[in-house]
Amino acid sequence: MKQLKSVLALLLALALLVSCFAACGGSDNSSAGGSSSESSSVDSESSESNVSSEDSAKEGETGTPASDIYEGETNQQTYPLTEEKVTLTMWYPNAGSMGELADFNDGEFWQWYEEKTNVHIDFIVPASGSESDAFQLLFASADMPDMIEHNPNGQKYRGGEDAAIEDGYFVDVAEHLDWVPNYVSWLHSHEDWGKACYSDTGKLYAMWGVWRTINEEGALADQGLSLRKDFLDKVKMEVPTTYDEWETVLTAFKDELGIEAPFYTSKYGIDNGEFMAGYDTAPYFYQRDGKVQYGPMDDQYKDYLGLLHDWWEKGLLDKDFATRTSGGITADNDMMLNDKVGALVDYGTRMSDTYITRGATNPDFYTVAAPQPKKSASDPDPAWRMYDAGSDRMTTRAMAFNAESEHLELAMRWNDGFYAEDVFLNANYGLEEQEGTVWFAAEDGHRIGDYDFRYSNPDGISSATVLVQFWTKNPPVRVEAAQIEQSDQNKQDSYQVWSQYEPTHFLPVRLTNTAEEGTQFASKYTDIETYVQECNVKFIMGQMSLDDYDSYRDTLKSMGIEDCIALKQAALDRYNAREMK
Repeated sequence: MKQLKSVLALLLALALLVSCFAACGGSDNSSAGGSSSESSSVDSESSESNVSSEDSAKEGETGTPASDIYEGETNQQTYPLTEEKVTLTMWYPNAGSMGELADFNDGEFWQWYEEKTNVHIDFIVPASGSESDAFQLLFASADMPDMIEHNPNGQKYRGGEDAAIEDGYFVDVAEHLDWVPNYVSWLHSHEDWGKACYSDTGKLYAMWGVWRTINEEGALADQGLSLRKDFLDKVKMEVPTTYDEWETVLTAFKDELGIEAPFYTSKYGIDNGEFMAGYDTAPYFYQRDGKVQYGPMDDQYKDYLGLLHDWWEKGLLDKDFATRTSGGITADNDMMLNDKVGALVDYGTRMSDTYITRGATNPDFYTVAAPQPKKSASDPDPAWRMYDAGSDRMTTRAMAFNAESEHLELAMRWNDGFYAEDVFLNANYGLEEQEGTVWFAAEDGHRIGDYDFRYSNPDGISSATVLVQFWTKNPPVRVEAAQIEQSDQNKQDSYQVWSQYEPTHFLPVRLTNTAEEGTQFASKYTDIETYVQECNVKFIMGQMSLDDYDSYRDTLKSMGIEDCIALKQAALDRYNAREMK
């Protein structure tokens, strides 16, 4: 295995080096160090748990051990985790979320958790913007960290999740469920989330993040269409609900207020599906009655491009959208902060007057949520709702573990603590003793983060710094109420507006290909995706005629889109066949 990994590491390094020179002549690097400790032993008491290793998942099935604990309500680890202080290394790609902290260890939660566990964390933080390249470099390093916290949607092992395990880099968590009883309690509590965590072969590539939701049905949508309410008030109009109403509003923004980009799209001209859903299509792969479709092959997609081309001609889109940085959510700061955008897709945390705290020049800046538009008010609601992860309970974060770490059990037990209520409440709200300062108790006793403290605390600490000094960024269990209940009513209403749609057409992100399928898919779809993005821009700007759309579809077929659809279909069929046992 070591010899195989050495060869793989060399190939990965060479491939990355070639790609970097081809792109820009170089790339950012990240540091990666080994772990150090005074002692590597784990407390003998900590080695006991309520889960038997015989219950671990078997090949080809998602076997979840039984647990009588619901959502980690009782912490099943024993503390401290080790008698002598141990240092673990953790890759932590959150450079953009440090606020004014020099080290995440300066945060009060991390200091509390170190004292509780007797484990010190050496945070390895790649430079902001270099995360994807830095992730690939981990596999070419001789000193992979003990733990790797990452977003598997954007940071992927080239051969796929199962391959990362089979090639000896990451451990299969399913083989060590007896070490992570708190995590098991969540797998047992929510079958839909557990189904998304496992691969088709019954492997657990990582310990996946999860939402503790307000509603039992699942998490609320945290992104959607956003409009400048102060602009609407100036033109004396209401939030639009149909495409015709949207055109009227955007035209007023342009003609009466001189807004440069009445509607702000991504740099590809197509959003993440929220605005085009009323055309009964999607920006990429989606499903209809269990059958995989590809949006750009649809007549409806062509019709939607026709709408955008018309709006482009009328000056309702950002004339320079193709040069912007947005991939579909939020806008370039210069555009957003200087009254150049009338509407866009944005996050719930940025609604209301939040952009004023981020530097907006207009003191009246205020945004409200808008529903997904329809062609006619009598049309049924669109069947589209985007999830960033595999299910509406799964977050976009996951913790993988170095299969050769000398502290593997300790690392997994350390991370398992985050799935226990006494730990994740502190991670989401602040320490228990900080009641009355950074959080307060509701009438029923549950915690509510203090919105005023975060944004106008007496010490003048920035909101970004408050988040990491008193709480944590994207902890393994995210309490949905912590994000929503401390928000103003308009923000809370936004989540409800965006959550009224069922994800009927959305294709689960957690579909997994076999290694062979992954190679086949990448060999074709990488070029197809680039071609589609380029043509979207050309169709919208009129550089390609929609009269030639059939020829465009023929080109997609010649590039192998039908094979890609078939591979997605096979993955969807396997996903639907997964069972939680």
